[in-house]
Amino acid sequence: MEQTGAAFLVLILDTNPSHWWRNVDGMPTDQSDSLFQRTVKSVLIFVSSYLLLNRSNRLILLAAHAGSSVTLYPDALSESESESGDQIGLIRNIVLKNLLALSEQTHDVTSKSTTSISGSISRGLCCMNRVLKENAQLCPRIFVIQRSPDVPEHYISIMNSIFSAQKKTVAIDACILSEEHSPFMQQATYLTGGIYYKPRVIDGLLQYLITLYLPDPNMRKMLRFPSQESVDFRAMCFCHKKAVSTAFVCPVCLSLFCQFQPICSTCGVRSRLSIPRKLATPKRPRGS
Repeated sequence: MEQTGAAFLVLILDTNPSHWWRNVDGMPTDQSDSLFQRTVKSVLIFVSSYLLLNRSNRLILLAAHAGSSVTLYPDALSESESESGDQIGLIRNIVLKNLLALSEQTHDVTSKSTTSISGSISRGLCCMNRVLKENAQLCPRIFVIQRSPDVPEHYISIMNSIFSAQKKTVAIDACILSEEHSPFMQQATYLTGGIYYKPRVIDGLLQYLITLYLPDPNMRKMLRFPSQESVDFRAMCFCHKKAVSTAFVCPVCLSLFCQFQPICSTCGVRSRLSIPRKLATPKRPRGS
């Protein structure tokens, strides 16, 4: 498999322990430890395959952690003088070292800390904007491996990132490892021309990574990939965390609410609108 040109990949790995080390009922479990290790092993093999496609390929690996975005491997702005095998081994050691440092941080797995998917995508776009100014011939894309559910409060930042990716012609791919689908990533992949897939079992993750996500957007035009059956374009309300077709929007921070809020719970601005009232049904005159 040979690419037409050099590529630039920003790989975002969800490392929030609150969702990796929980079972379906939300209780902490030790069985997810091996699951996360197998996922990291598959990701490292995927990264090695990606770098072997073209020696000029560039890589940035970010960890979407609990409330923060952490760099696991920064892309070198200058060409590496080492051989491909040495470079791959160096990347593997750096990634494992940074993941170990993350695991040693004190974190309560029973707490519901939000995963910084939106922040990681924004950081990835900023890095791409800087690198593409130096080399506009690179084929950029973002690949998100997500375990956590969507965060309704991040909807606006996610949509801003999607529009920025569209403007820069950056495809966003997503591999969902959670129990439920991700409407945010469905919209991101659909609007940017990326690939969205949710494996039924995580044990065969490496096969999905190699066959679906290894080819760049230029090569995908010659291949057939699974298409999304349906895309949920509904937004998420900030009050009840549910998908809505119509909602009240704060004119200042653009927060969405399924019910009228006289004071925005996000920015605290008081609405100038009065509470909506149902129109009374006019009575029909007698004798008509």
